[in-house]
Amino acid sequence: MDRKNFILGMACIVGAFALYFFTAPATPPPGAKPAPTGVVAPVAPALVAKPATTLPASAQSARPVPRESAKSFVLENEKLKVTLTDRGGAIREIRLKKEFADVTKQGVVVFNAGNDESALALAVKNPVTGRLETLLSEFVAQPGASAEAITLVGALADGTRIERTFSLAHPVDSVAEPYALRFVTKVIPPAGKPAASVWVSTGCWQPTEGDSANQFLSVLAYDGEDLTRVGLDVFTDSSGFFGLGAHKAQAEHAVASVAKPLLWVASGNQFFSSIIHPADASARGARTEVLVLPVALDAGKRGLQAFASWEPVPAADLSRTFAGEFFVGPKEYARVAALPDGQVAVLQFSKLLGFISFGAICKLLLAVLGGVHWLLEWSGAWSWGWAIVLLTCLIKVITWPLTSIQMNAAKKMQKFAKPMQDIREKHKDNPEKMQKELMKLYTDNKINPFAGCLPILIQMPIFFGLYTAFQTTVELRLHSFLWIADLSAPDTLFHLGGFPVNLLPVLMGVTMWLSMRMSPQPSGDGSQKMIFLMMTLLFPVICYPMASALTLYMTIQNLLTMLQTWLTKDEPDVEVIAPAPKKVKG
Repeated sequence: MDRKNFILGMACIVGAFALYFFTAPATPPPGAKPAPTGVVAPVAPALVAKPATTLPASAQSARPVPRESAKSFVLENEKLKVTLTDRGGAIREIRLKKEFADVTKQGVVVFNAGNDESALALAVKNPVTGRLETLLSEFVAQPGASAEAITLVGALADGTRIERTFSLAHPVDSVAEPYALRFVTKVIPPAGKPAASVWVSTGCWQPTEGDSANQFLSVLAYDGEDLTRVGLDVFTDSSGFFGLGAHKAQAEHAVASVAKPLLWVASGNQFFSSIIHPADASARGARTEVLVLPVALDAGKRGLQAFASWEPVPAADLSRTFAGEFFVGPKEYARVAALPDGQVAVLQFSKLLGFISFGAICKLLLAVLGGVHWLLEWSGAWSWGWAIVLLTCLIKVITWPLTSIQMNAAKKMQKFAKPMQDIREKHKDNPEKMQKELMKLYTDNKINPFAGCLPILIQMPIFFGLYTAFQTTVELRLHSFLWIADLSAPDTLFHLGGFPVNLLPVLMGVTMWLSMRMSPQPSGDGSQKMIFLMMTLLFPVICYPMASALTLYMTIQNLLTMLQTWLTKDEPDVEVIAPAPKKVKG
C-alpha cells in the first residue's frame, strides 16, 4: 500500500470515527444533576403550570372524576408498585422498586412521572371532530381485589359498560415476567349496538440526562417485519441541513398499520421502556392505528407517549375484549430478548452514519457479557466491572492471531521501507513503471500490502458494537468499579472550573500511545507517524464524555496489545530479497 493510499485510508477511518461519535449524544458525568427519570423524592418538587391533560376530556364520559378528588388503588410485587386511579380506571404511575434514580440511591425510577395523562388510559374518537378525547369516567373497584389483582368498572354516557382487570405476577410464579402487568379491557355496549373502539396510552418516560440529543426518547411500533420509530424531532421545528429536510413541528403524528396489525407499541427512553403487547391475534384484530403525542413535563422538558387502537374481534353480544401485557421496566438484554414478538427491538441500537447496523454484533456482545457476569456474580459490587475486564480478555484471545498477522505484516513492510523508497525515487517520473517494480518486489518477497489493514477492519466492528451497546446497557447503570461510580457514565473524579476531570480517557490515550510506540511501523514515513499521533490524541477526546465501560475496555485492550507486542518482539527478522535487475540481451 503506497503512501497516498495509506494516508487516504487513515483519513477516511478517522473521519468516520469523528462523524460517528461527534453526532452521538454525550453522557454526563456522575456529578451532574441527577437524571429526572422520575424520582420518589423526600420533598415534592414545585409544580409548574401545564395543561390539565394531553387530550381533552371526552363528553362521552359518564360522571367525570375531578383530578383533585380521584381515588387510588395499589398493586404491588417484588419489582413494581402500580398506582391506579378511579379517574378513567388507568395507571397513575409505576414505581420500579429495584431501580434507583441516580448514584445517590435516595429515590427510585418512576414511570409516567409528570404526565397528566394516565398510562393505559382509554380514549375514544369524537364522532363530530374525529379527534381523540380521554375517558375520565369514575371506575369503581369490584369485590375480591387483592395486592396483585383488581377489577375496575366504569361506563360511558350511552350506557356502554367497561370492565378493566389488572394483575401482576404472583411472587411464587418464577416463570412470569415480574415487570409485566396483565390487563383485560372489555367494552360491553347496550343491547343491539356495536362496541365503541377504544385507544390505550403507552404512558410517558422522563428523558435521561445522558440522552441530551433525545436519540432514545421515542415511540416504537412493530408489525413483525418493520419497526417504525417516532422521536421528538417530529414535534420540533427544523431548518434542515442547508434547507434539506426542513419541517414545521407537528402537534400530533399518526401511524397506521392497515395491511396487518401491530404486534406491539412502546414508549421509552435510554434505559427503560413501556410496551403494550396484545395477547393474541383475536385481541389484535385486523389493523392498528397509533397517535403519537408530545408530553409537556416540568422544567421545560418534554416526553413522548402514544395512543394505540387495535380492533379486537367482536363477540356474539357485539362486545370487544382487548387483553395483553404491559411491560414497564429496564431494557435489560436478557429480559427483553425473552419477551415474545421481537420486543428486543426496544433496545434501539444506533447505526453508523445512519444506515450501517451493528444490531447483530451488539446482541452477541451483550449476550456474552451477560454470561460472563453470571460467572462473576460472586465477586460482589464490582461484578460488572470484572465482567468487562474478562470480556476484553476473551476478545483479545479471539483476535490474537489477527493482531499477530498485523504485527508481522508491519514488521515485514518496515524491512522493505528502504527498497520501496528507492524504487519510488528511481521511477518518480514514471508511475506505471514504479507500480510494476513495487508489485514485483511484493511478489518476490510474498508481501501482502493489505495484510496489516484487514485485521484492523475486522476488529473495528467489535469496537463500534460495544460503543453502540453500552449506550443503552441498563445492566451497567449505577454499577461501580474501582474509582468509577457508574459504568454507564464517565468516571469523573472532580470538576475543575466546571470542567469534569475524567481519568480513564487519559489512561486510554497514554496506553494507546505506548502501544503504538511499541508496535512496528510499516514504514519510516513521517506522515504516517503523524497520523498515528493524531489518532492517539483524537480518540481520548472523542471518548472523553462517553460511558466509562467503553474507555475501560479500550484501556485494557491497549494493555493487552502491549503485552502481545512484548511477547512477540524476539521473532526472527525477515530477509529482504531485492528485485533482480533484468538481463540485457547482447
